[in-house]
Amino acid sequence: MKKYIWSGLAIGLASVLISGSILAATGKIKIIVNGTELSTDTSPKIEDGRVLVPISTISKALGVGVTWDPKSKSVKVDSKPNVLNDDLSALYTTYASVRDVIAEYFSYYDSKKDGYQALVTDQFKSDFVDPKKIISDDLLLDSILDYKIIGGKFIGTLEEPFQYKFRVEVIRFIERNNSSTNVAKIQLDFNMKYDQDKGKYLIDGIYKASKEERINSYTVFTGLTFKDVIR
Repeated sequence: MKKYIWSGLAIGLASVLISGSILAATGKIKIIVNGTELSTDTSPKIEDGRVLVPISTISKALGVGVTWDPKSKSVKVDSKPNVLNDDLSALYTTYASVRDVIAEYFSYYDSKKDGYQALVTDQFKSDFVDPKKIISDDLLLDSILDYKIIGGKFIGTLEEPFQYKFRVEVIRFIERNNSSTNVAKIQLDFNMKYDQDKGKYLIDGIYKASKEERINSYTVFTGLTFKDVIR
């Protein structure tokens, strides 16, 4: 989002986040975050005695997500740091392979059919499901409403270079008799590792990257909105 957001929220947030590290020198306003000067497509400026800066530039430097909703004319800021923001543009077809494996996992999650064991490595680990089961029995009543990959990071080594971590935001429907909220959002980190023998990427681990958040509704697209079901 290469634009200014001229709002009290944006300016206030920027002022708090950079803690006074905006410096004016020889007429040029510098933005310095954690000791590093940032370059911007749109130059900061002083207006009515206040320093106005592009919030997207600062947010990206701090790993904070910011989006502009033109319909509601609002700025949405996600204060949860997203450290999975590596430049992975060179992946090309590799990304498609990784995406397809993640898609297969969620397909098995919904169908509960056997066969998902072929999607993981022998060293598969997780902090919320039994590594031997891969898909927990406690989740049999749940289903995936939607998901999207929101970040990625290279985690390989010289010995094993083909390893990546992808963060996936998942929207689930939770069928629980004692729950008043049935729609929930959670972020999961998928560690992907290339298997030389099978010639494809496999899931080496799945970990929770956020706490589960109950939400009132979720719109997949116009005309398809899932809402709370009060029991």
